[in-house]
Amino acid sequence: MRGPGSAYRRHGGRQTRQRELGSRMNRHLNRPLSAAAVALALATAPVAGVHASSDAGRDLDVPEPVEVCLACHAIAADEPELEGPTLWGVMGRRIGGAEGFEYSEALRNQPGYWDRETLDRFLAAPQAFAPGVNMTFGGVRSAADRTVVIDFLETLR
Repeated sequence: MRGPGSAYRRHGGRQTRQRELGSRMNRHLNRPLSAAAVALALATAPVAGVHASSDAGRDLDVPEPVEVCLACHAIAADEPELEGPTLWGVMGRRIGGAEGFEYSEALRNQPGYWDRETLDRFLAAPQAFAPGVNMTFGGVRSAADRTVVIDFLETLR
């Protein structure tokens, strides 16, 4: 079900949410998804949820441009890791430095920390930012959508 601010709620609408998530992912990718990628996204979507509660006890309403991230990334501190590292606390974290996550060599060797500028470059074209990165997502083409994603990531503390 849709709620205020285009956020899904954790309860209800599982199949609809899976279909719409697959559709949104196709709009945000630079190339069409393979059947296997869609199947993976749909299989992990119910775990991720779009309305999550953090361990700080506050509800997180996820803006539409962030929804595509939830196929592979957890956003609450107390959620288990998915295909990618948790996004909780990503701002200021060393690139390739989420504790307990096995990164590709491409990200492990990147110097620096995630901030607005590095996240914008990474989200625009992950493979260009770190050639050989395991993340198969093609990037967020829209600068406005990247800003929304980064603004949301700043709230995950």
